[in-house]
Amino acid sequence: MKKSRLTKILVEGEPSVLQYLASEVEKVATVQIERKPTTGLVMVQARDSVSEQPFYMGEILVTECTVSIEGKFGMGVVKGEEPERSYYIAVVDAAFNAGLSVITELIPTMEYEEQAIRNKHLKEAALVAQSQVHFDTMEDYNDKS
Repeated sequence: MKKSRLTKILVEGEPSVLQYLASEVEKVATVQIERKPTTGLVMVQARDSVSEQPFYMGEILVTECTVSIEGKFGMGVVKGEEPERSYYIAVVDAAFNAGLSVITELIPTMEYEEQAIRNKHLKEAALVAQSQVHFDTMEDYNDKS
């Protein structure tokens, strides 16, 4: 599983699933907290759509945590103040980096959660589509009459 796919599942997934994944890792490995969950500010960069020049929109509050398993580090960073979630993400990330065998057992759970995230996005898109306003241009209006 690619790191970007793993990150999306961990960040957008349900907290209960994330807690389950981390607890399964903790059963088979010793987790060393390198940096406890702390809050901080991160600058958010965007790109101007006209000039294509990058600029900073402002700051966002994040919670970050670093752990290690068998000498391999894992990091969890989430938007907002969520110390438990950042810890759980760091644990699962460290387990992936350490190549623990428990990860292969957890992949079906992660794939199921990925599908649940997709379904949630589809429902949200359907709700947005229902409220969309369709404008007829004057030309279209005159062609119909």
